[in-house]
Amino acid sequence: MPAASESSALPFVARNLMPREVRTNAAMAVALGAIEGGLVGIVVKTQFDGVASAAWVNFAVALVAGAPAFANIVSLWVSGLAEGRDKPPWVAALMAATSLFLITMALVPTSPVGLVAITLAMILARLAWAGVITLRAAIWRANFPRHVRARITGWITIIYSLTIAATAALIGALMNWWPEIWRVAFPIAGLAGLLAAWRYQATRVRQGRRLQTDELAQRHERHGGQLRAAWQILREDRWYRRYMLTMFAFGSGNLMVIALLVVLLNEQFGFARFEQVLITTALPLVTLAIFTPIWARRLDAVHILDYRARQAWMFVITMLLFTLASITGIELLFWAGALSMGVSFAGGKLGWNLGHNDFASDDKSTLYMGIHVTLTGIRGLLAPLLGVGVYQLLEAAGEGWGRFVLAFPFTLTLGGAITFVLLARLRRKGLPES
Repeated sequence: MPAASESSALPFVARNLMPREVRTNAAMAVALGAIEGGLVGIVVKTQFDGVASAAWVNFAVALVAGAPAFANIVSLWVSGLAEGRDKPPWVAALMAATSLFLITMALVPTSPVGLVAITLAMILARLAWAGVITLRAAIWRANFPRHVRARITGWITIIYSLTIAATAALIGALMNWWPEIWRVAFPIAGLAGLLAAWRYQATRVRQGRRLQTDELAQRHERHGGQLRAAWQILREDRWYRRYMLTMFAFGSGNLMVIALLVVLLNEQFGFARFEQVLITTALPLVTLAIFTPIWARRLDAVHILDYRARQAWMFVITMLLFTLASITGIELLFWAGALSMGVSFAGGKLGWNLGHNDFASDDKSTLYMGIHVTLTGIRGLLAPLLGVGVYQLLEAAGEGWGRFVLAFPFTLTLGGAITFVLLARLRRKGLPES
């Protein structure tokens, strides 16, 4: 929780609404720790290796590692269903669905059918959670003022991230002792998620009736559904369109890395399960929690384009460390990359959750967020599969050549960072937008 002096500086409404968000997200984070893409990727790679060809298992790893991002493809659909309605009951129902699919994952057999089933259950769990993210963003916008929103979101993210890290690390450590401990741990984590869903039903939205009325008025004024409205925004809002295009290339590079790390650490370097979980999940989440307040103060002070123009370079450093580690075989660089990835994600998650607000009006906030996360979903499906596909091609060309695969996402990330700098400069100078 924030220090007493910082908490007292928050608006009265925010101070009263924040504790419930913190407690609920802490409970839900236990469930999310079990369905972190890195952890489930390691479960799939180590538990189902041998029941299907290595290539198919690797593509399953790509799907489950990319599922947290890919699932956002349903965002516009979910925001359309909840438009003009009270959002906390929807969020609670989607939290419960996430938890139930997590429990289902523990029941699959160790067979080709089980490989398909656990992959599908992971995707469905993340589809439900994507709906939570979309609708929760509108709740946070209504309940928390702009000048403190990033700091409040930051504190929630800290507790959330540390809990996910602890849950994933514990499961990873126990897997070294009993490889199938996840069959017990996943249902326990799912019960914590169901508790969070039950508690979230009591959440209230500040001026919620007015927000629902505004959303209904917006729906009646426009022609067509959410998808058509999204296309209209991308056509008319040039700066948001440019931001989304840059995020697509930049984010594609970042979304490849977890799936590729799971495959590389297992096939090329033989890291133990617990070490794989630490590098892909636990360590990044711990450093994410440490550095979130620093990035939050920066985001509260500047426009998202200026913020990304600096924050994006942490991702470039991260990708460079992982690329050098994979090519040279210096294992210490993987650990350095994991810590750097946490610093990068600390800033990235804040920008991802809140950046659209610098372009959107209140009544279009959910729609803008829906565009952002839907595009994240598209690249979340394509990028990990493309990355693993490139890895398989490199390995087919020559054994061990797969170690060079991380040069591909590094190039995408570097190009995106450079573009953010150019966009920020263009916006500050007020040059023509064409």
